[in-house]
Amino acid sequence: MKQTSTLFYSLLNVVALLLFGFALLPLLILSFYNHPSAVDDYCFADTAVHYGVWQAQKLYYDGWSGRYFSNLIVHSSPLVWRWYGAYRFLPALFALAWIGALYTMISELVPTVSARMRWVAVGLLFFLYVLMLPSPVEGFFWLAAVACYTVPTILSFYLIAVILRWYTIQKQPLKALTAIWAAFLVFAIVGSSETSLVWMILFLGGLLAYQLLFQRRIDVFLLGLLLMAFFSGWLLFRAPGNAIRMGGNPNGGDLLFSTRSAFEYLAKEMVGWFVKTPVLILGVLWLPLAQRLANSSHPTRRLFTIHPLLALIAWIGLLGALIFPSYYGIGVGPAPRVMNVVYTFFLLGWFYNLTVLVVFSNRWNGLGSGWGAIPLALIAGIAAVWVAYSVYKSVPLHQIYGDLVSGRAAAYDREMTDRQKVLNDPTLTTVRLPVLRAMPPSIFIGDIHPSDMKHWWNRCQAGYYGKKVVILDSLTAKKP
Repeated sequence: MKQTSTLFYSLLNVVALLLFGFALLPLLILSFYNHPSAVDDYCFADTAVHYGVWQAQKLYYDGWSGRYFSNLIVHSSPLVWRWYGAYRFLPALFALAWIGALYTMISELVPTVSARMRWVAVGLLFFLYVLMLPSPVEGFFWLAAVACYTVPTILSFYLIAVILRWYTIQKQPLKALTAIWAAFLVFAIVGSSETSLVWMILFLGGLLAYQLLFQRRIDVFLLGLLLMAFFSGWLLFRAPGNAIRMGGNPNGGDLLFSTRSAFEYLAKEMVGWFVKTPVLILGVLWLPLAQRLANSSHPTRRLFTIHPLLALIAWIGLLGALIFPSYYGIGVGPAPRVMNVVYTFFLLGWFYNLTVLVVFSNRWNGLGSGWGAIPLALIAGIAAVWVAYSVYKSVPLHQIYGDLVSGRAAAYDREMTDRQKVLNDPTLTTVRLPVLRAMPPSIFIGDIHPSDMKHWWNRCQAGYYGKKVVILDSLTAKKP
């Protein structure tokens, strides 16, 4: 029996790592076909080139958005330093940073688990993430979206690890320096987007509220981080540009409408995530690992000792709250880049809640105990079929692999490289660019306006390259 169980989980480890590679490898390859986007990337770069990074920050803070940290990233992007080729490596770096930060967080959460099992957990989570990622292009390839949503997600994983590590440090000044570093991470996360602000305040506030209500104590370290989150939120919301941005939709600022709409939207999405991904069956396979944590005496076990109902309410509440700013801020549903973040915390919350349930009940004896070889084979079969079906139906994976296999990504790379040569021609003041024939959805978000030469995206690209006008000219498009 034990030998059967061991063989089963050894096979599971291999499969998990294969799925990990299946999700990661195409993203790394696609990265080398990536180019800056005409949508916003050139506007940020043009502003910073002409006015300087600091003045560009001020212009956007006063005129459009208070997202001071994500604005800093885009206003100091490689385009600002004329390093066009860096965009071929940035998506790969962001994907690897996402994975690395997740591994760091899991290592701090479950330090008693072997490194191999941590990588299995990371691999399965990353596979599930890519499997239903609402928008791959906004998750890794379009810098304007990555700065606002993917970067703070990466920093959030890392922040949780830093917070846990702070409690294990005994010596000064390392403990004080770690606290300062954690406070800076909070500052950066909140300053990336309103979604990140909501997550950070609810996360830190929830931890403090739990300590106060159930443990009758206040953690000064967490209190300091929460105060930093409120200060950072004040900086974000006091920006004059936010009022301009929120004033464009009559439903913006409607509390009841926004709350109802957020949770209705969440309910619909969660049904799809449970049905279209194998999180349910993989949750069953997660239970023995959770049991190992339940039987552990390591201090991190206390992180999973809250009541399952409270954990469930906190999870659902957090997911709805992450969607809420989209409705409250601009009166419409969340953009795919927002749902990238919501889906991330859906996955993490699902496995966290399963662990809490196991630790709370402490009755689970493992898949290999008392079930026999038939249930293990049955579970393996169901998991294989479910995973295969999910891969077959996955829109993101179809996009990613379709763009590679069909040659769309390579064709897009060639066309954009040709455009770059034209834009860099010093003899041209009026530039006519051919309409792109290849528009791979996994790495392409949009182009300059086809008819309005005064459109922002046209003007920004013209200004960046020192041209009078940049026009899309369908007559110059390459014929098939």
